Amino acid sequence: IRVTACCDIYPPHLANGLAGAEKGAKSYTDYRKLLENKDLDAVLICTPQHLHYQMALDALAAGKHIICQKTMTLNAGDAVSLSKAVKQSDSVFQVAYQWQNNPLFNEIRRMIQDGDCGQITHIRCNYNRNMTWRNPVPDPKLERQLNWRMYREYSGGLMAELCSHHINVVNWVLDKVPQKVTGFGGINFYNDGRETDDNVHTIFEYPGGVRAIYQSVLTNAFEDVSIIFMGTEGTITIRKEEAQQAHFYAEPKAVEQILTDEGVESVDAITSASRKAWARSEAIPITVANPTKDDFETTRAMFLDFADCVRNNKTPRSNVDNGRDVAICVDMALQAMANGSIETWKPEYSG
Repeated sequence: IRVTACCDIYPPHLANGLAGAEKGAKSYTDYRKLLENKDLDAVLICTPQHLHYQMALDALAAGKHIICQKTMTLNAGDAVSLSKAVKQSDSVFQVAYQWQNNPLFNEIRRMIQDGDCGQITHIRCNYNRNMTWRNPVPDPKLERQLNWRMYREYSGGLMAELCSHHINVVNWVLDKVPQKVTGFGGINFYNDGRETDDNVHTIFEYPGGVRAIYQSVLTNAFEDVSIIFMGTEGTITIRKEEAQQAHFYAEPKAVEQILTDEGVESVDAITSASRKAWARSEAIPITVANPTKDDFETTRAMFLDFADCVRNNKTPRSNVDNGRDVAICVDMALQAMANGSIETWKPEYSG
């Protein structure tokens, strides 16, 4: 992958982009001029969320392959519309959710779908930080431009920028989308003129009665980035900012049943150290043969997946379908919090 052009309307950001690009890369301040460049095969759309939809449509019309930052669109209607446009094109379209390219997450998905946790009943997701979430602004006139995540005209806030990562993983692991969404959110600490919430707490109900809680707060970083899958026979936890640590905890009743079935009278009779720990319901690390050491490597794997799909006309692991579904989920959550309602998945949402 060679970066041969950059576009931005803010000069410092454009300079940063060019610094990491190929020598002699072209610079633009109008993305439509960039799309006219016939030498470009693909574009990465990493603009404020409200711009994704039109930019993606224009890139499709220009015949470009696309990596679109999350969340794919600002509302459900645009998500459905963009999904249809992508499917009517010959372009490869990837949504920048990198965890589907992490071998550890793929192993966790396999374990859950193979029934290692029994029946999944509850899921808890945290994306917590202790920070204002603001960028420094050299000129007050640039406030909305540089802190666009603070304003509802441009962004879905915490649900779109942070929680959407977890929504994408849960939808992918379950192979389902939620039927109902409700929740609460508010600006309860940072009364600084922002419009998007500084804390969100939502509940998604999936088919089969599975309930997932998605939380993000800006006043406490405890449990920072974490996902907990809770099943009738075990629990899987994923923790830490880089999402590189995962553990399995067996439910005591599941351990007792297996020990009884195997005719083992005591835990001490089990020779394997890990099996002893498992039998005591202690944490067993989940490992893979080819782990990524940090989120940079996972993101690199995502880009390589995109390049492979462009070369071989394949569908990315994170594609327009899951991008559409996550954007719809985020919109449902925002509507539920704003209106004090329970939002339901509509038939027209499904592609």
